[in-house]
Amino acid sequence: MRGSNGMSQKMKNITKLILFCGIFLALLMIFSLMMKPQKWFDDKLIQNRDARYVQVTEQPENTIDVLNLGDSLSLCTFNGMDLWREQGFTGFNIGADGLRMAESYYSILNACKKQNPKVLLVESLYLFRYSLGDDTQMLLSQPIYYRVPFLKYHNIWKSLVEIPGVMIYHKGYTINEHIWSYDGPDNYMDLELEDKNQRFTFSWLNRMWFHRIQKYCEENGIKIIIYSAISPMNYNQKRVDAVAQFAREENVEYLDLNQHVQEIGIDWMRDTNDAGDHMNYHGCKKVTAFIGQYLKENTDLVDHRGDPAYQDWDEELVAFDQLVKDMDGISFADIYNQKRKYLKQLKQRERESKRRR
Repeated sequence: MRGSNGMSQKMKNITKLILFCGIFLALLMIFSLMMKPQKWFDDKLIQNRDARYVQVTEQPENTIDVLNLGDSLSLCTFNGMDLWREQGFTGFNIGADGLRMAESYYSILNACKKQNPKVLLVESLYLFRYSLGDDTQMLLSQPIYYRVPFLKYHNIWKSLVEIPGVMIYHKGYTINEHIWSYDGPDNYMDLELEDKNQRFTFSWLNRMWFHRIQKYCEENGIKIIIYSAISPMNYNQKRVDAVAQFAREENVEYLDLNQHVQEIGIDWMRDTNDAGDHMNYHGCKKVTAFIGQYLKENTDLVDHRGDPAYQDWDEELVAFDQLVKDMDGISFADIYNQKRKYLKQLKQRERESKRRR
């Protein structure tokens, strides 16, 4: 009898566990369906790493020609508005600061839910990024986040109690006109990198994710072009040689922008925002023009200017150019810090007013 009772209790416990898991999963799916990430993005409650992931889903169906993928280097090197101005191609940044390979794969899947791009630009620096613990954890977390949005955006409540964001995204690009000159040597490609950047090989896990990206692109007719952004802090000849070898092994096109600094017309006194690590808008505009010409000569992308279906790009370009004028010499970080300072002063005045009463 005791054995029978023990078995019955185990079955009850298992049934309760299964029931609990079922209810929990059902609630997750319900909460995911109830979430409105597009509205939160429009209200500037989603900024930084998840912003582009959401904004690309707002774009009209099948209107994006080029996706630009990578970490912060990619985000400051390419902007869709100047690509439109120069060539009439439509481009969108889908990267994120400190991007990992697993994240990038699902960023592509997310973007291609509504889009059928012809070209995927991949900035090469994040291909070197590797941390066994973080990347192994992402093997499990990223597929879940992709399928259950509630888990991806569960910390949205922080934006409700903190200062709302101030960043304005134009096709995934944020304007930064802050100038911090690069005063290093012009022959940076012949020098050694800082210790933190002394990585010149690609992990097996990163190669696995790249192969998944490559397979998806082949199945969907997307041309991959790997490129290296202009950045004295992150590139030298040894590193671009490693990227070039990787591209040959994977039979993928490669463009090293560091070999075209003079042709692009980079002014080291004006075109970077952090002493040569990242381009500011002045530098980005020049690099985007170069990339646009490269795409014109090496792809079959179509110039959409004058097509009524793309009129909204002309309208957004007007707003973009006005914002460029308004942000002369500053970045969104400057605006955010000014806002925080103002709110802090306002709260201080309120406290002093209450004490006087």
